[in-house]
Amino acid sequence: MKVRTLGYVVIGARDLEAWRRFACDVLGLMATPAPDREDALHLRIDDRPVRIRVEQSDTDAFLAAGWELADRAAFDEAVDGLKAAGVEVKIGSAELGLARCARGVARFRDPAGNPHELYYGTVFDHKPFVSPVGGAGFETGVLGMGHVVLPAPGLDACQELFTRTLGFRLSDSLEGPLRLVFLRCNPRHHSLAFATFENPTGLVHFMLEMKTLNDVGYALDRVQAAGHHLSASLGCHTNDQMVSFYVRSPSGFDVEVGCGGLHVDEATWTTGEITAPSFWGHRWDFG
Repeated sequence: MKVRTLGYVVIGARDLEAWRRFACDVLGLMATPAPDREDALHLRIDDRPVRIRVEQSDTDAFLAAGWELADRAAFDEAVDGLKAAGVEVKIGSAELGLARCARGVARFRDPAGNPHELYYGTVFDHKPFVSPVGGAGFETGVLGMGHVVLPAPGLDACQELFTRTLGFRLSDSLEGPLRLVFLRCNPRHHSLAFATFENPTGLVHFMLEMKTLNDVGYALDRVQAAGHHLSASLGCHTNDQMVSFYVRSPSGFDVEVGCGGLHVDEATWTTGEITAPSFWGHRWDFG
């Protein structure tokens, strides 16, 4: 596989301070200053210098999903593959690399118009992750940051690009009036999913996986105590078997917080079709 992990997401936000409170006080992320501008925030969940970058903006918007490559050779191969597939790719400046804490970055859009970045060579700051609320931490490492679900009315073309060009594999799908495909690039059941519906911010949700069910429960208590909108109650998904809840972020899209996600065994996995998103729970409130 070419892409190794989902390394980071980039978000434009009208209220940077609301994001700081939501991320740190509620979700337990660690905030550090961005290295390139004062009106941006880097949020950490492990030893990586940035997993979520939030930039001050006039609008709330999803700005990029950052996909990690092993090295410069893999990065160049992925860029060449995208160009051969007819995708316009822009190599990022040194300033963009500084903002992403990476040696090299390239930008492109998928057939649905979703913004993506490829990168390699994380520049570490070697500061330990310390959650302001404590807890056992987050599941990352070879699994990456978590996953993103992106809107894609033209879902098939997006799936084709990521599987044929960037090395993703289909884990399973949900068919019907609402379609979703779930794609993996490492043992995490999916790092990327496409859904056939629109979202004003350009992002349906991103997911963070905690190491223990207790930490998920504590986070759920903090969500409710802070008065944030609970988009879905605690439940268990049918495909990745994640026990999770969904909370509305300050930018209007959801954040899934869960634990216990399924790891795919490439030697035995077979692709299937799910007919329900959850075994139990996940009572949705889109208000």
